[in-house]
Parts: sequence; C-alpha cells; structure tokens
Amino acid sequence: MDNPLTVIASLAGGKSRLSNEGVVKRDWVPTGRIDFATKLNGNDDPSQPSEFKLLVEERRIIESVAGNEHLEIQWRLATLKEATAVVTQYHKYLKENSLVKSVFEPEILPPESQDGRSPNAESKRRG
Repeated sequence: MDNPLTVIASLAGGKSRLSNEGVVKRDWVPTGRIDFATKLNGNDDPSQPSEFKLLVEERRIIESVAGNEHLEIQWRLATLKEATAVVTQYHKYLKENSLVKSVFEPEILPPESQDGRSPNAESKRRG
C-alpha cells in the first residue's frame, strides 16, 4: 500500500490550480493601459536606440470558494493588432497637433554650403 501522503500529493498535482482558487466570473479583458519594457544593459543614455516591448494590462474576476470576488491583474506582451492600434493613434495625435515634421522644413534640410547654395541644389543642377 502506498503512503497516504504520496497519494494526496499525486492527486493535488493532477488538479488545476484554478479549481483551488474558485470560479472565473469574467475572463481576461484588456484594461486599456499600456507600458513599455526593455532590457537594462547598462546604457544610461536615453538618446541611444534600444529594443522596447509593448505591454498590455489585463484583468479578470475570480469568485473564491467562500463567495468573495478577487480581481487579478497581469501584464502581457501586446499582439501585432494591439501594437498597430497604438502606433495608429500616436500618428493621429502627431498629425492633429502639427508635430509631424515635413521633409521641406528648415530643421530637416541639410545646411547650406559656403557659397549660399544647398548641396541638394548643386546635385540637381548636375543631374
């Protein structure tokens, strides 16, 4: 005959953890909050490029065995569809607030040469 503790441990291992916590009343839904994550590689210069991951916050409601509701919150990586929606809204904001720089704006054009002509004008005249 097996040791009773071994039998109990094996039975507990086969059950899902959720059954001990209660019943899911509302499954994971996005809250609308986003954040960015990156690896900290020791580069303290904020102007240097880095790899960022878009995080999305989700929540769900669990009802415990005693009938109490518990709110669970988690952060997960965003899907391509969610990331596209964020970028679309960002571009819309830039456009509505005139924050998009045009190629023809003076800050973007290369500096003029010493003789007063821009380098682009010289190359256009030759070509």
